[in-house]
Amino acid sequence: MTFPETRLASLAGAALLVAASAAQSEPAAAPSSTVSGLTVTAPEKPNPLVDSTTQFVRQHLPESTFSEQYPRFRDGLCVRVPGLPAEFDDFIAKRLLEIATEVHAPVAKGANCRPNVHVIFSAQPQAQLADIAKRKDILLGFYWNAANLKRLATFDRPIGAWYVTRTRDDSGRGRLEIHDPNAWMDPPAGRAGSRLSNGMSAELVHSLILADANKVSNAKIGTIADYVAVLALARWRGLEGCNATPTILNLMADGCAEDPPEAATSADLALLTGLYSVDPRESGSQQRAAIAERMAAREPSSRR
Repeated sequence: MTFPETRLASLAGAALLVAASAAQSEPAAAPSSTVSGLTVTAPEKPNPLVDSTTQFVRQHLPESTFSEQYPRFRDGLCVRVPGLPAEFDDFIAKRLLEIATEVHAPVAKGANCRPNVHVIFSAQPQAQLADIAKRKDILLGFYWNAANLKRLATFDRPIGAWYVTRTRDDSGRGRLEIHDPNAWMDPPAGRAGSRLSNGMSAELVHSLILADANKVSNAKIGTIADYVAVLALARWRGLEGCNATPTILNLMADGCAEDPPEAATSADLALLTGLYSVDPRESGSQQRAAIAERMAAREPSSRR
């Protein structure tokens, strides 16, 4: 089944408001100024002393709350895609697992696996997200307080992503990074080590991708599948602005002067390959250097 050129326009009306119960897996600011009553957030300026790949990783991959490392899936990926006709749901799920295999991410075996990636297409994404926040806020990831939860539960992009993460300490005990005030009284701890490692590691436990079926209706199904796959395989941030690095993530970014790639690029695949090849117990700075080195070694050209 291959139909990457097919567009979603004819499917927008068929998109379903999938109940939050569809997601059954338990996983996990820049300066601003005010002008005429409007708050304008200044974009982060590139550091001329830092190479572009390191800058890209630092800007877009947030570190774990407890261990300051970069989380990735430890358990095999199991994908569910509700909201479109079955053949399109299946195509997106299959493409996500193809890219996961290509970048050496773990993939679950068997059709009865427990989903840890949900990609939901909804005609009413804000209502969908509010329902998830009310009934299973754990799927929105870590937040400090009610104000943070309200921000997390606001749908403001054509496609949004929320992640549940876990920190594993030196003894192997895992701790979900979720809203739990008591967690700070007994945080995960590694061994007293060097700057290279303290024995801790960070993991992605669940990715929730929510797409506005109306806003993506004119996009090619293959392009959306690649965008969703890259979004699901790592925890991302700061994707609103356009990137100089050629990346499928520019598909939903603002202010791009050129047409965005229509498939996952060499830079995207190199970053994900680097993420899934680093030693999970290395320090965050060592992981970042290894991921950036992998990106720099691969020609940043789009795969069409």
